[in-house]
Amino acid sequence: MDITAYCTSKGEKLVGLWVDRFFASYPIDSTGFMRTRRDKFANPVGETTRNAAALLFDAVIGKDADPEAVKLALHDLIWIRAVQDMTPSQAVGAIVLLKDILRKEVLAECLKPENSSSGSLKGYLDMESRIDTLCLMALDMYAEARERVYRVRIEDVKQSQSQVIRLAGLRRERSEPLPETDNEG
Repeated sequence: MDITAYCTSKGEKLVGLWVDRFFASYPIDSTGFMRTRRDKFANPVGETTRNAAALLFDAVIGKDADPEAVKLALHDLIWIRAVQDMTPSQAVGAIVLLKDILRKEVLAECLKPENSSSGSLKGYLDMESRIDTLCLMALDMYAEARERVYRVRIEDVKQSQSQVIRLAGLRRERSEPLPETDNEG
C-alpha cells in the first residue's frame, strides 16, 4: 500500500479532524465561531488554521511541498498561538494532535496483513517522524515569537512611561508660579 496515496485519498477527512482538534484547543466561546465562519476577513484565525493545516498535512504524508511554504504555514499557526498567551505545550501540542488522528485512521490500515509487506508501516513511521520534526521547528518558532511579543510589550511600557514622565514635567512647569514682572512704567 502506498501510504501517501492512501492518506491523500482520505486527506480531506484527516485534515478536517485535525483542524477540529486545533479549534477545540481554544476557549469554548471562540471555537464555534472559528469552525463556522469561513471568511478570511471575519475569521482570520480559522482560515489561517485551515490553510496551514492542509499544507502541513501534505508535507507530513510525504507529498512534495516547498520547504519555505511549510515553514511559513507552521510559522503562521504558531505565531497565532504565541500572541494568544498559550503555553508552549498548548501551542506546539496542536501539531502532535495529528499523530493521534493518524494512529486511529491510518495505522490500522498499515497493520493489515495484506499491507504489511508493502512498506506501509515504514511509510507510516516516516510520517510520525515528520510530525516530530514539525514539533521541534514549532517549538523554536514559538520561543522566537514569544520573545518578540515580550519585546513589543517592553517597548510599549517604555513609551507609556516616557509619556507619563514628560506629562508630569509639563504639569510641574505649569504649576510653578510665573516670575513676577514689574508693571510700573
